[in-house]
Amino acid sequence: MTSDVLRSPLRGRAVGSGTAQIVIYENFSAGPSELPRGGVPLHRHRTEDEGWYVLEGQLRFSFGDEQFEAPAGAGVLLPHGVPHTFWNPGPGSARYLLIARPKTASLLEALHRPPGAPAPDARAVYDAFDVDLLQ
Repeated sequence: MTSDVLRSPLRGRAVGSGTAQIVIYENFSAGPSELPRGGVPLHRHRTEDEGWYVLEGQLRFSFGDEQFEAPAGAGVLLPHGVPHTFWNPGPGSARYLLIARPKTASLLEALHRPPGAPAPDARAVYDAFDVDLLQ
């Protein structure tokens, strides 16, 4: 099978590509982040929803005017158009699946450049994939 269909193990990689209807990433956060700046920047997707499934630990989400924690076993679906961010509040590690649509998957690929590659202009990269960077 090709890497667009099967990845084993999945950790740190994606199954699917920007041409698929969804892409699944397994991510790991080794320890707690400062609230909420240690997580992803506050942003808003213009056209695509995002989903998470927490495998181990917990994630904390800021979604519009709400904040909530998602423990292991929880699924989270955030519709597009609402500012959000997420992070690991600790105390231990967190492992989760991120389910993304094509533009969001392409954004993640653009942001996670190889070691030593020049840092991209984050605001321009987010904008290119229909995401407003709000910080």
